[in-house]
Amino acid sequence: MRNGKYMLTAEEREQFWEQGYLGPYTLCSPEKMLNMQPEIENVLETDAPDHRNRVHNRHLDAPIIHELATHPAIVKRMASIYGPDLLLWRTNFFVKEPGAKEIPWHQDFNYWPLEPPIIISAWIAVDSATLENSCLQIVPGSHRKVIPHVKATSDMAFGQMGDLGFVDASSAVNLEMQPGEFVLFNERTLHHSEANRSDKRRIGLAVRVILPIVKVFDWDAPGHELIVIHGADPVEFNKRV
Repeated sequence: MRNGKYMLTAEEREQFWEQGYLGPYTLCSPEKMLNMQPEIENVLETDAPDHRNRVHNRHLDAPIIHELATHPAIVKRMASIYGPDLLLWRTNFFVKEPGAKEIPWHQDFNYWPLEPPIIISAWIAVDSATLENSCLQIVPGSHRKVIPHVKATSDMAFGQMGDLGFVDASSAVNLEMQPGEFVLFNERTLHHSEANRSDKRRIGLAVRVILPIVKVFDWDAPGHELIVIHGADPVEFNKRV
């Protein structure tokens, strides 16, 4: 498929601004992702060169993760929404083994050292993500307001969570995905995933992309640098590869 076919239509762009998310889309076939799983698992069993958080920023040292995070199916769609100049800031694996805790309702920007907090994320299914093994859930249109975050309860995977008094999940969408599919959403789109009450693992890879005008104030590790994945970085606010 040529890169031009990844560009979004006017209707898709409108949906993103109205709903705060798009997808699922196909990055690769389920069979291809399943064939990549052993190599991805090997990455997650090793320490990164500059830190010991195995699920964090592995695009900086593992070519397979870099290739997934910068795939044209993702990057070209992001550029259709946010313009031609894009920087890859972070990648994060979310590994939910059977019994893993609930990830609470939250808006991502609450946790991030960015100013202004303008970011687009892709969430790639490495395993099948179903209701059974706690797929991603999103509240359409929730990006239109900021909700307060409070200290999370002990049964949650995060230290902070969206204040449930401000969360209306009645319209939540279940984003079930096959391996190799992904969704896009922005920094205020309210989302979460249930505890994994199944006997099936669920791995997702989140890809965090910012505009050049966004300043990163707290670097994850001494060797962490941003990568220009589309266009250029005319502002040069941040350390770059």
